[in-house]
Amino acid sequence: MSYLIWLSRVALLGLAATGASAILLFSTGAKEESDSNQVIALTQENIQTWKSRVDQPPTPIIQPSSQKQSGEEKKVPERYFDLNQSLNLNASLFATHTSLGMVAIGVAEGNYRLFIENSTLYLEQTAGYFGHTDPGNLSWGEVVTNFGPCSDQGRSRGNIAKAEQMCSQRALGGLSRQLLDLNTAGIDPNADLEALLNTADLYNQARLIHSRKFPEALVLARQGGKTGVEAIAWARTASFYINEYKEFDLQQGENKASGLIGICARENLQITEWQCVYKDQLRRAQAIASVLDKYRQISVN
Repeated sequence: MSYLIWLSRVALLGLAATGASAILLFSTGAKEESDSNQVIALTQENIQTWKSRVDQPPTPIIQPSSQKQSGEEKKVPERYFDLNQSLNLNASLFATHTSLGMVAIGVAEGNYRLFIENSTLYLEQTAGYFGHTDPGNLSWGEVVTNFGPCSDQGRSRGNIAKAEQMCSQRALGGLSRQLLDLNTAGIDPNADLEALLNTADLYNQARLIHSRKFPEALVLARQGGKTGVEAIAWARTASFYINEYKEFDLQQGENKASGLIGICARENLQITEWQCVYKDQLRRAQAIASVLDKYRQISVN
């Protein structure tokens, strides 16, 4: 199954909350943390019509560009990139708080739990969905309560519906830049869904500069022989090393993940700064990979 066909199919699951598919809400039973926790069954039942994000898979258009190698100018192939087309393909990932992209971010945050039961994909809101203190902000003495699927930094003031909307809107607001940054680094955002979702999650988790440097770091990781989640976790960690000129720099750059480093210090973990940040970034990368794996399982049933 091609990436675009698979992506179009799983988009149905992500758009379940819009009414295109059936949503069943179940009480999860008594919970000490909250009585509002829900399990959402995302199904493809009752879907009559739907469209893929693009009517037809985009045709790769190769344009020559000049590049100097060993003093000689050489024509090398360059992938054509249409930002509007890419936005049309990927915007549905973050259309609602139960869209695939937001589910990935929510699972990485620990605010969603995704599981399969009886060939049905279920999405559960954890206790953290309804409010939890951001541990990273505590590193500089700031008490912030996050609500909803993302790290909303208290912007919703505890209004869950508003938190869901704001998380989705913020993710969509950063999408254009993420698509461009990935393409500029040499990663096709329309073909590498995992890279795109990890870029979006870094944008949710940390300052803008780190999600912008992640594509460059990911290319470096893959060129060095790393693959899969290992490459992504390495690149996510490396993206926090920024020098005085705000450049990605593993040699002279400083690890800017002060929130995560503060957490490790409070927990008295005897590890290096790299190990501290990598530990968290690997967990998040694995969480996103697990979401994609579950969507793949459902899409072929």
